[in-house]
Amino acid sequence: MSEILRGHCVDLLAAEVREFDFIATDPPYSFGGSGTEHALSAAVAVGLREAAKHLKRGRWMLVMSAASWRSTAFMVEALRGIVEPIRIGTWCKPKVQTRTRTSGWKWASVNAIAFRRGKAADVLCSEFLDHITCAPVKSGRRAELPAEVARWVVSPFAVAGGLMLDPFAGSGRLLLAAEEAGMAAIGYETKGA
Repeated sequence: MSEILRGHCVDLLAAEVREFDFIATDPPYSFGGSGTEHALSAAVAVGLREAAKHLKRGRWMLVMSAASWRSTAFMVEALRGIVEPIRIGTWCKPKVQTRTRTSGWKWASVNAIAFRRGKAADVLCSEFLDHITCAPVKSGRRAELPAEVARWVVSPFAVAGGLMLDPFAGSGRLLLAAEEAGMAAIGYETKGA
């Protein structure tokens, strides 16, 4: 069973009393320096941090980020002191899907950072492959997470009968992957999504 609750994840987490067996999310990333992008980055950092506080000890949190060191370091720093970064996998896209360009870099990959809260419980990440190659699913001008990538993110960390959270649920693809892996799943998404 999966469910998406509507509202800002920080507000929803403030009322949350449950602890989660796994947290996985593909939050929005920002690439610029405008005021709205700074606000988005701050909301993502606070949302991730508050979500991590609801993760059971010994369990895993997987956060996707842009492949730049800046974005990866941002995600790691947002979660410092609550969960520890353990591994990074990469979702490789067969071709560039964004207009964001820098010299010598075309943004055709996404990092998947595996964090752990405390020492590992019975869930290990040994089945987490270092990479997957898969094209994104286009939905209008936006790209959605493909089912194959969602399964790659969720299945190595799934806890049968456990509860998974996606604080930035978007289309709900990670929630469906959790359901397929035998977990109940809760997602948060803003009202306008």
